[in-house]
Amino acid sequence: MATPTPTAMKHALSQQGRTPSQSQHGAVATPPVSTPFSAAHAAFSPHGPRSSPQQVKKSPATGTAATILGPPSNMAVNFDSPSAAAAFGALQIGSGMDLNLQGLGGLASLTRSTEDERAKRLEEVIAILGRSQGMVSEAGLERLAKRLGLECLWENDMGLESKRTLIVAGSALELLVVFSNNIVQSVALAFPESADIVNKHAEDAGRILLDDLKLAPNQSPLTKKIDSFAANFSRLAILDKLSITPGLNLYEAVAGIYESLSRLHSWEMQKVREDPALNGKSSECLDNLVLCTRGGKPAMNSRDRVGLSLEYWKEKRLQLPTNPQMSARMAKTEKIWSILIACAPLRDMGVVGPVRISDKWIGVDIEKMPLDGMHTGPMLDWLEPDSTFVPSSDPTKAGSGADVLLGPRLPDVAFHATFDPPVHISHSLWEQIGQSGCGLIATDMQLRTFDSLVFPVAPGTTYDPSEPRTIACTKKVEYTPPGGISWALKTHVNTLYIYKAVYGKTLSELSFSHPHHLINMLPYLRQYAFLSTLLENSFKEKPGPSAAAEGKPSTTAIETTTNQDDFALFMEDDVPARCKAEEPLKVDVTLNVHPVPRLQIVFPFRGATANIVLEIQENGHVHIESQNVLDERNSIAPNGRLRRVEDLGKCLETIEDIGKWCEFIRTRWV
Repeated sequence: MATPTPTAMKHALSQQGRTPSQSQHGAVATPPVSTPFSAAHAAFSPHGPRSSPQQVKKSPATGTAATILGPPSNMAVNFDSPSAAAAFGALQIGSGMDLNLQGLGGLASLTRSTEDERAKRLEEVIAILGRSQGMVSEAGLERLAKRLGLECLWENDMGLESKRTLIVAGSALELLVVFSNNIVQSVALAFPESADIVNKHAEDAGRILLDDLKLAPNQSPLTKKIDSFAANFSRLAILDKLSITPGLNLYEAVAGIYESLSRLHSWEMQKVREDPALNGKSSECLDNLVLCTRGGKPAMNSRDRVGLSLEYWKEKRLQLPTNPQMSARMAKTEKIWSILIACAPLRDMGVVGPVRISDKWIGVDIEKMPLDGMHTGPMLDWLEPDSTFVPSSDPTKAGSGADVLLGPRLPDVAFHATFDPPVHISHSLWEQIGQSGCGLIATDMQLRTFDSLVFPVAPGTTYDPSEPRTIACTKKVEYTPPGGISWALKTHVNTLYIYKAVYGKTLSELSFSHPHHLINMLPYLRQYAFLSTLLENSFKEKPGPSAAAEGKPSTTAIETTTNQDDFALFMEDDVPARCKAEEPLKVDVTLNVHPVPRLQIVFPFRGATANIVLEIQENGHVHIESQNVLDERNSIAPNGRLRRVEDLGKCLETIEDIGKWCEFIRTRWV
């Protein structure tokens, strides 16, 4: 039997699909309608031809498709119509087509997906799905507990089949959640292996967890999310996971810091009550004074948050409530700056001392007289508790007696602080905190300027830190005209100039080994917290309730005039005073953050220009360096009190808004 040659195979393939008439005559009739798109669709169809080869008639278009699908050829392709040439030209198919379809490279790149792109898209999907922890249910709560590494056990009620209890247990944690038809009825939290300084807070923590799980009035179980409960319970689970039984109970370590900070807070409150200069001040005033100028206010399981927090700053701290309703409203809406205190693995925190379990971080008398002669007055009596040791745990030598030889070791855990909200600080302060013994954690490795942290640069915008930056904002500013009780609105065009860029960092979290590390940095945190608040209130639009919703009168005045009035107004050379009053007020502010935050504020005042230079010092204190608004003409207030330069700074501390502050000076200090 003869072996077929390539020429014979090619000849046989070329004869496939021909009818007997085509084989005899070789003539092919052209159909009346033929387009290259229909032919290309048929040629690239995944199902292939469904008719017999004898039913397919050749046309210029089908011939072209056959050329594409046939063996490689360097022959030129001729198109029988301009439409066909235009179609293939749009696909960038030239005359040198082959099986590789190089002309379709653009289309192929749109559908091609690499492994890296698929992995990136998968990570994005997982991140989106991970933002929600699911709904409150028996299965959802059990799934969350197992994900946190805790043991779960269900216990059925013998009396009611629909009532079940979920028992969640860790090394030093026990949580009981009672369900009835997938609806949470009660929550009980306990710390069986912990001391009294921990268990006395268990009831409050359990109440917060119950509020996170129970349904609100008229709320459907299908809409109750588990996110808030997961955020609170995960803080407890992390401490339980890092604890070592026996020897290292991190609930006691955190509670010990609270005990010491609570004694410090009580001592400071007693001091301000005994201060003669503060006689007659309300309790809210004294509370805010200690909160914002002293050692802050420690709180355990407060503000719907489980765990220890140290509150150190609040907005509108000098605007005190005048009635119980106002006090309740401010308690719900006021913004509080705080530090969440917990624990984290030491290897992830940097080079700091390990955690120590003690409630004696400060002396009984709180303060002491220094012995080194470097301090002129009393200072806080901080103590250094003994180190906490845990049994050696080398799994490779377990049971061999080597653990006894190794002896106890220091724990691989450190105290961890999370700033809520994060604080934008200068790079010099960042380094100063790092040199004080804290382990800083940078969440953003990119070098940024302080102004770009407070006012982020829009994506795609070219930003050169070496070039001056200008930020403009048009705002409606509320003010009270002199002698009146009603309020009005004034349009301000506020412009912020940054001529010298200063690099900064966002302080989100750090590790520490002693609570005095946190207390010592509070004055500087308040300094930059107030600066950020001042800039945001003055140069950012904040959404808020409308004037109609608050019951305030409309600020749009409608004035009726005649044609004669309009003509007289047009013919006047000078702009009337009533038109000048409607012109926007231009307020220019220059910001410099090095070596201390400094602002220069310029605005129209008494027919001239007011120029005030001030510094934002520690604890948010405003110091006026220079000014030209207070002189012999307005040095005496209408009530006969002598005005001082310090009053300008105190007013800004109270108002916390540059625009409103300027209006106060323009309308009250004329």
